[in-house]
Amino acid sequence: MMKYNSSIKSVAIGLPETYYTNDMPPFSEIPNLPKNWWRNWGMEGRYMVNKEKGESCSQLARKASLGAIEKAGLSTQDIDLIIGTTCTITGWSDKEEDRIFPGISEYLKTELNCKHSAMTMEVNQACISFLVALQIASDYIKTGMYKNVLICSAETFTQIADFSLPSSTLFGDGAAAIVIGRSEKEGKLVSSHYKSIPTYNDIATLQWKTPTNKPGKEFIRPYFTLGEDAPTQMQTFVPQNVPEVVFKALEKADASLEDIHHFVFHQPSKMLIRMWAMGIGIKKEKYTTTVEKYSCLSSASIPMTLYFALKNGKIKPNNTIVLAGAGIGWGFGAQVWNTENINY
Repeated sequence: MMKYNSSIKSVAIGLPETYYTNDMPPFSEIPNLPKNWWRNWGMEGRYMVNKEKGESCSQLARKASLGAIEKAGLSTQDIDLIIGTTCTITGWSDKEEDRIFPGISEYLKTELNCKHSAMTMEVNQACISFLVALQIASDYIKTGMYKNVLICSAETFTQIADFSLPSSTLFGDGAAAIVIGRSEKEGKLVSSHYKSIPTYNDIATLQWKTPTNKPGKEFIRPYFTLGEDAPTQMQTFVPQNVPEVVFKALEKADASLEDIHHFVFHQPSKMLIRMWAMGIGIKKEKYTTTVEKYSCLSSASIPMTLYFALKNGKIKPNNTIVLAGAGIGWGFGAQVWNTENINY
């Protein structure tokens, strides 16, 4: 069986029109924010969808996907597999507010008018869904089963936020998509490593409930819930496990820190990213942060950060990079990539 290398060909993003700082409602009106909340988490603002303007998770996904396909120099008819990721789940569709299934991948196949034979797939591993999707896509391409794969991660967490709780401040809305295809040169996924620690799976959850400021059955819907002691608990295991999977992936790649040109992390908080960097032993210029301006974008945060790292000249052709992060549940993953020319 012939084997192929897989390469990230392009990345594009989709953002809502309106930007909200911490000083603007509803974020400025959230009661009982703990002392040093903003300093510890690091969010200064975020983009937020406006349903009255027709904005939705699926609309952002379509915009990012079209951009990625175009920048890859392809047409929608060239896509063989579409992988969608979102933690939003309910309320993602612009057609039905409470739609859960079918997922984003099926929506994109229809809206982009992809060929009949194109396969669709959903991945839900919370914030590291994009990494899992990349692994799946790369493995399919290596076997020759697919040639061009579209991965789209789209999140509208503000639509499942309980604005009576501090945790509602942590997320923003946005989408990012990549096209991954066969490598013509040396681009490839060199190595990867993953682990799971479900012991802490009740720290952060998506629950059916009513917000504390709106009691009543008519307001029952899924809301993101962060445990009261979650920030403290996270610091006992999240900071050390991302460096651990990074070093495992580097070991498999027979690479050292000096071989890595740039790190692209998931963006849960400024403090956690800083702790990951310290645990790995890299300085600020070796990684990009987007959490300040865009807040946490869950599964879309790694491809969104990849986009800005490329745009700011931090990643160039023929670089070796690391993508890494953690996802509630809790899963951890790291990948080492050799890049070709990633269009953005």
